[in-house]
Amino acid sequence: MAGRPRTIREEDIMAAVAAAVGSAGPVRLTLADVARAAGVSTGALVQRYGSKRGLLLGFVRWGLTREAFVGPMRAAFATAPDPVEGLIRAVVRSAGHETGPEEFANNLAFLHLELADDEFRALLGDHLRGVRAELRGYLEAAVASGHLTGGADLGALAAAADSIRNGTQLTWAMTRSGSLAEALRRDLRTLLDPYRTSKEDR
Repeated sequence: MAGRPRTIREEDIMAAVAAAVGSAGPVRLTLADVARAAGVSTGALVQRYGSKRGLLLGFVRWGLTREAFVGPMRAAFATAPDPVEGLIRAVVRSAGHETGPEEFANNLAFLHLELADDEFRALLGDHLRGVRAELRGYLEAAVASGHLTGGADLGALAAAADSIRNGTQLTWAMTRSGSLAEALRRDLRTLLDPYRTSKEDR
């Protein structure tokens, strides 16, 4: 009697895509590379995703889900002693691990692909709005707890924090001075410190 077919876990496939993008870049990546890393057949990937583009779209959708992206941010926020520090920890967590120059360049090449394709770009736009709404929620918690002044434009602050989340990663990759986490904390504190309240005001 034949055994049951192997269940293909989405997490395994997506981890294989991430590794292949980091090592080969989106242009040189093949379905066979991903299949080999995930321990499945190329045919199984074709059956599920249809093509390399379909697989990469699935990878983007999976990576930008609330559970995959916002969940770890919220976990980091919850560990902080106050909501301002919580926002900083959440942004640092969202940046992920530091990558070497080649892997960073390959991931940047993937971003170029996303920006040039309407369907990929629409996913990024939805993600951007979701992340900024998440960051605004952290800022609202900071105002409610008395750690941030009430007169701040929270929408603008959330947008600026998100711009730092993206921009600091790029500038850090150019210099690689210190750690990425340190660079993000420095730039976010520069943004937020003028809006912090003193302990006496709380």
